Amino acid sequence: MKKLLSLMFVIAATVSCVDDDLGAEGDFTGPKIVGFGTNFASVPHFEDIGTVSEQFPVNIIGLGNGMPSNEPIVVNYEIVSDGTTATEGVEFDFVDSTGQITIPAGSTFGMFPLNVNTGNFNPTAKTELVLKLTDASGETVIGAQYDTLRIIFVGCQSQLAGTYSLTVTNLTNGAVRVFPSAEIITETAVNTFHTTTTGTWLLGQLASPTQGYNFIDICGEITVPEQNLGNYYSNLVRGVSADGVDGTVTDADHFTVTYEVTFAAGNQTFEAVYVRNN
Repeated sequence: MKKLLSLMFVIAATVSCVDDDLGAEGDFTGPKIVGFGTNFASVPHFEDIGTVSEQFPVNIIGLGNGMPSNEPIVVNYEIVSDGTTATEGVEFDFVDSTGQITIPAGSTFGMFPLNVNTGNFNPTAKTELVLKLTDASGETVIGAQYDTLRIIFVGCQSQLAGTYSLTVTNLTNGAVRVFPSAEIITETAVNTFHTTTTGTWLLGQLASPTQGYNFIDICGEITVPEQNLGNYYSNLVRGVSADGVDGTVTDADHFTVTYEVTFAAGNQTFEAVYVRNN
């Protein structure tokens, strides 16, 4: 059971235990709801290893009557031309050209397969394929929050790991906190990083085992995927941009990230400016 960090008691990190938000996942009435398992997927390759197969899940998010479907669910998708910069036959090839993804009978997910041409990535800039689910067969609807998937093809490798001084401004109330030298940026996967702190909270002010947040750097453009605060609270940490670019790398020693933390009393937005110390 996740905790909910209250805005009223944020400094003392006082929390109250609440039931997990069921949302669509706990809805046992109405139609089944389907959507992509994630709205953002990074596919990095820095050398030519030929064509590799990648798969991306489409899930039944709300089961409707609480049971998987007795019939296959066919989900239709389309390419979103406004936002797609990758080219079929260059960065990727479709495994089939039906424009459909099938969730097998009795299953809660299906997979969208894609052939990725690793030798054709741009080494200095990202390109992307944007897909949108349009409709599905049977008593099934597309979840509005889960209808779009951005597949990012990455040919440039980030080097942001290190120790930084950090200035965080709470853009909602104007509060500023400076972390002089203890902000360590750790690489957890290719082009994926974890910070030491989140917002203006000092280490130890949150009860979570980790105080930081995750972000992704793709060719100098930073994205903050949706995640639980400290991987512990029900409060969410997420980017605020419409295009998925929540920050930028100015140069090898400076980058800036803007993100929000959700609260029942109103979300708070933070701007974090990182300056490398080593």
